[in-house]
Amino acid sequence: MILNGNDIKKLIEEENLIENYDTLNIGSSSIDLSISNKILVMKKSFKQIDLSDPDLSDKMYEELDITNSYSLKPKECIFVILNEKINMPKNMIGHIRPRTSLSRLGLYINFQHINSGYSGILNLELYNMSPNTFKITPSLRIGQLVIEELTDGITDDLLYPNEKTAMYQNEDGKTGSKIYADYIGKVFRHFKGNYYFIENISTDSETKEDVIVYRPLYPRDDSMLWTRPAKMFFEEVDQNRKDNITGQKHRFELAKDLTIDYTKQSKKDFIKEAENSKNTTESNNKHSKFKVKIK
Repeated sequence: MILNGNDIKKLIEEENLIENYDTLNIGSSSIDLSISNKILVMKKSFKQIDLSDPDLSDKMYEELDITNSYSLKPKECIFVILNEKINMPKNMIGHIRPRTSLSRLGLYINFQHINSGYSGILNLELYNMSPNTFKITPSLRIGQLVIEELTDGITDDLLYPNEKTAMYQNEDGKTGSKIYADYIGKVFRHFKGNYYFIENISTDSETKEDVIVYRPLYPRDDSMLWTRPAKMFFEEVDQNRKDNITGQKHRFELAKDLTIDYTKQSKKDFIKEAENSKNTTESNNKHSKFKVKIK
């Protein structure tokens, strides 16, 4: 069921559905969202971009103040930070859709799904598909938020804040892509040959940097759960160093031969699959100059 404007206003007043909103932006079945005085402009890279790079967001965007407006050129794409903060109830979801008036000018935003329980300030892609330059100013109504009520029975474990990949919860609008979060639940091989499973991605309380939480897929006496800063986990290593027995480019690389997602299969079956892969790898490397060390 889609909420009407009166219900949206009631949720705003009683449950803080939307912060920093304009009452005049509430319509019959949606509420318009507007641009703040900040945008993110994508930097041009002259080399291939690695989607697993944990510093991707820092490298890709430059924050600009558009208090005095911004000239959006033809075929240019920017990310506008919204004025409004959205606090979606656990029994509802939202959809942000483009405004017809802007679409007819050749200005498009991405369709944005908002999960139940999400809280934060979003940024939206604004793409100028026209041959013209447009003046973009703060408070411009950029899209409309439509809210739908979920059927009864949703449990807390399904809410967005409780997902392992809830990387955008409580964002401030300046967060870029964290696509490497897709690696949660996947197996990676260390350049020395052993296999590891990514349990989760956490945040360091002091530095605020992303930290990979992972476990070895072989017995160890010291610990069966480890952490490492994401930028170090995915960093490049010298392919010619003596202990790089796999000859791989990065410290850890996705083990594409292990396709089972541990989050969706029993641990027993998963370990069996890892053991089979180990035996296959050892067999394939008997006559290779690379001897894969798997404890």
